[in-house]
Amino acid sequence: MRFFAVACLLVVLFIASPSFAQIPIAERGNLLVTASYNTDLGSSDQGVAVQLEANGAILVDEGHDVRYFFNQSGNNLAGVSDWMTMRYDDSAWEVGVSAVGYNCIEITTVPDDNDQGAIFSRYDRFDISGAASVTSMTIRADYDDSFIAWLNGIEIVRANIGSDDAVPEWNYFAVSHESTNLLGPDPARWNAPVSNLFGAGDDNPSGSIVEFTFDVLLDPAAVQPAGKLPILWGSIKNVR
Repeated sequence: MRFFAVACLLVVLFIASPSFAQIPIAERGNLLVTASYNTDLGSSDQGVAVQLEANGAILVDEGHDVRYFFNQSGNNLAGVSDWMTMRYDDSAWEVGVSAVGYNCIEITTVPDDNDQGAIFSRYDRFDISGAASVTSMTIRADYDDSFIAWLNGIEIVRANIGSDDAVPEWNYFAVSHESTNLLGPDPARWNAPVSNLFGAGDDNPSGSIVEFTFDVLLDPAAVQPAGKLPILWGSIKNVR
């Protein structure tokens, strides 16, 4: 009996382990959200451009329509913690296209007025043709100075932004990391060197981009409205 109990516990731990979790996707209505963070409120540049790919098809790229919110010292989302979820109502946010930022890689520009905190972007919902056959997806990011990305409310990757799974406050200060500084749209940015962000010996030079592949699994419940949580959810191993 003791062996059986231990075996059951090991199975549960294996299934629940973030390293083995798969991000839920659906045929229609998938949601990508990003947040970029500065080195300080007086930083001279900030932004994140992303490209999301599945089965060789680009699903999200520069120029994708977004709703965005830029956090300033007197204009932050005080008390709001679910802005990256499927259920959040972003109708009051600004309308633009990716990338959102200033003085680096942006297409949509926010003010550079020496008190700029985080920038949150919710990308227009997108479909995944043949989602049932998709087992992995790849995200690429060109960023200044750090970022986190969520797919269908689940964190998929972060870079240069800390060692735990908590969502940083709007005025989190990252270590400096320069983007390619190619103003969007510019497909040449994805030819930049790719950072090796795994392990203690992180290689994350300025001008490099993140390229990260993660596991996914078809789950129609992933895009249900408020009150209906995904069947398969959890965070995979984060990139640091």
